[in-house]
Amino acid sequence: MSFDKRAFWLDMLTKRELPKAAAFVGFELIEFNEDEAWIEAAFFLPPEATNPGGDAQGGFISAMLDEVMSIAGSIAQDGPAMAPTLQMTTSYIRPVPVGVRLIGRGECVRRGRSGIFTRGELTSEDGKLLAQATASCIPRPMDW
Repeated sequence: MSFDKRAFWLDMLTKRELPKAAAFVGFELIEFNEDEAWIEAAFFLPPEATNPGGDAQGGFISAMLDEVMSIAGSIAQDGPAMAPTLQMTTSYIRPVPVGVRLIGRGECVRRGRSGIFTRGELTSEDGKLLAQATASCIPRPMDW
């Protein structure tokens, strides 16, 4: 029996209840490519994610980038798998507004046996770069 990667990830990302952290940042799948190992998602931060200046607090920005990058690392693997983040570096380019639709893109840069390398971008809907990140992840098969 062969593994249908696209069907598995469509089910995981659209039909199951989202993890609470993904739900909090308003994760919504736009598209993904299981062969090229990239994902695009929309996010909508609630008012609770603001910093004292009224923009998104940096941890929530990193959370959105971590979400798309770890999914990209997960779909880069052959079977049902996850890609927990080992190390992540985020660059905050512009203030990130709260209460508007944001677009995140994550992609797998390299997949190795003991490590996966990803990168991600967060943009406004009009394409303005707001933040970017890179991460190292650990390949982990799902045991269920």
